[in-house]
Amino acid sequence: MHIMRVIVILFPLLLASSFTDACLAAEVLTLAKDGNAKAVIVLPGGATSAARETGGILADHLKQICGGEFRVIVESDLKDASVKDQRIVTKSTEPVETFILLGEGGLTKLLGATSADLGPGGILIRTFPNAIVLLGPGKTAPSDPYGTRYAVMTFMEDSLGCRFLWPGELGKVVPQRKTIKVAPINFNYTPRIRQRRIRMAMGLGERKSHGVKRLGFTDADYHYFNKAAMVTTSRDGGWANWHRLGGSLRLASGHSFGYMWEKHKDEHPEWFAVQPDGTRDQSRSPDRSRLCVSNLELIEEIARDRIESLNKSDLNSVSIGPNDGGQTSFCRCDECRKLDPPNSRKLAGGGPALTDRYIYFWNEIAKRVTEVHPDAWLTADAYSVYSAPPVLRKLHPNIAIRFVGLTYTNEEKRRQDREDWDAWSKAVKKIYFRPNVLLAGRRQGTPVIYVHKLAEDFRYLASHSLVGTDFDSCCHNWATQGLNYYVCAKLHWNPDLDVDALIDDYCQSGFGSGADAVKSYFLRLEDITNTIAEQQLKITQPFPPAVIDELRGYLDMAAAATADEPDASKRVAFLRSGLEYTDAYVAAFRIFREHEAAGGGRLLKETKQRIREALDNNWLVSRGIFENHHLAVNVATVAWGSWNYFGRYYWSDPSPEIRAKVESR
Repeated sequence: MHIMRVIVILFPLLLASSFTDACLAAEVLTLAKDGNAKAVIVLPGGATSAARETGGILADHLKQICGGEFRVIVESDLKDASVKDQRIVTKSTEPVETFILLGEGGLTKLLGATSADLGPGGILIRTFPNAIVLLGPGKTAPSDPYGTRYAVMTFMEDSLGCRFLWPGELGKVVPQRKTIKVAPINFNYTPRIRQRRIRMAMGLGERKSHGVKRLGFTDADYHYFNKAAMVTTSRDGGWANWHRLGGSLRLASGHSFGYMWEKHKDEHPEWFAVQPDGTRDQSRSPDRSRLCVSNLELIEEIARDRIESLNKSDLNSVSIGPNDGGQTSFCRCDECRKLDPPNSRKLAGGGPALTDRYIYFWNEIAKRVTEVHPDAWLTADAYSVYSAPPVLRKLHPNIAIRFVGLTYTNEEKRRQDREDWDAWSKAVKKIYFRPNVLLAGRRQGTPVIYVHKLAEDFRYLASHSLVGTDFDSCCHNWATQGLNYYVCAKLHWNPDLDVDALIDDYCQSGFGSGADAVKSYFLRLEDITNTIAEQQLKITQPFPPAVIDELRGYLDMAAAATADEPDASKRVAFLRSGLEYTDAYVAAFRIFREHEAAGGGRLLKETKQRIREALDNNWLVSRGIFENHHLAVNVATVAWGSWNYFGRYYWSDPSPEIRAKVESR
């Protein structure tokens, strides 16, 4: 019953075709009995290192479940193996009750189990009288050759009951039982989304390193605590691989003109955007320089550069995406302005959307590049001042668009972005989703939960031209935003999943008897996020003491319910660390708002002292998170991203006595 329940949750639309009458009449297979392995994992001849790793992952988890040692062998290790009446027969003297076949090989061929009907990244899970086949296309699907790995991860979730809620052993759910039996299965599935990517933002980098130092730690400390937090008993390939993120559209993308200023500023200053002061100086943001996109000599140069890149690359695509951010403005020259239709959408600052001028720029590059490489794809962005759909111009047919819209902290903009998706998806042959939605709250680390809206939008986009994703980024705020990451990953594999069933499974798997209270906690946080979006509040606003106390109440109930369930109790404590961090972080902002509501002006000595005490406490709590719950909140990124704001209230470092107390430990 447990196996059937899980499969119903994960594959509701496929269930009817997944179990044939013949399969339901087959035997229940035994993988382990009384703690002893009764199965062997078999790889095909010539198995790759990736296949061997996948076999080891399955063996490790089976051992963690029952305590038995499971061998991983290759087909040639089986003596004279053959198939008779869909049963594997071997002359080996060592008895094997069940053969677990990973990947396509001689035995799967004899059993009639192949990947022939699967697309890239597809999986087949099928049981036979004494065997389980777990496979997917490999080299035959170069854009996504890891189907066998996906099949193993699906099997471990659906048939073994494992879960990977967040990285590290605490986030792993591995049921304990001495006997492992598997009910009949005949399941195949190919993911609809060809590229499934969530950037995991694992590196340290300059920004995070700056935050680490603000917390009073070193880069070496970061690597130590991060590595320790990620350790798991069983190999798993990492959280992203577990959730079957993967596949590739083989489209080069990204901001592609960061080199232009340093390379061309002296000989061709006219190639750069005219600034409000009349100059074309980009020195304030040299790596994010703006271009004069009407300049034909510039267009010729970029086209030559992209043709040369294609000549040297095995990819059939190049990026022509503009730089974003920085401290310079878009071009104000007369020729660029002539490219902006008078009826362009007005932006928040009052100026027109610049989409049509950029489509002119992209089209002119594409026209020249495709004269040499007619099948090449050129990737650009629907983002920034060129996020609105074009008014007059049509895109060159070889241009693919990365759509960067959608937000869950501004409902008005979300509705506009949904309309923009529809328009862009009709204007191009290839469009993929490159949102910043997971970055919400990265500079604060506080809770932002939006899983119902995410599921609604994801399902819609998947049914309206979406070919792939590239989410920026999982920021590793697992105690405050981890449910978003989990649901997002699951929707990548199957965008039609029932989000309420996913939430129930997440809570039940991870929090046991505390599931109901934890679910109420998450739903209340989602209500708060909806309020932020509808009223366009700052992320720190809707957490007054009364709300924090209400949220604590849910976690108190969960803690009481899981008192006799050690793993679930620790996971509740993990969530609580995120809430207590939130309380410490927003405390100073409450005082800021009190001061502003009273008219602002010069800070009284008493107010300054209250702010310093709150920010000192935030520093201490953040350090505690860094050391003891490293994955709960990415405090290093927060320290980089928002602590500069505290300077206006005369805080840049903790009080000497606070720092001395910490250093004396």
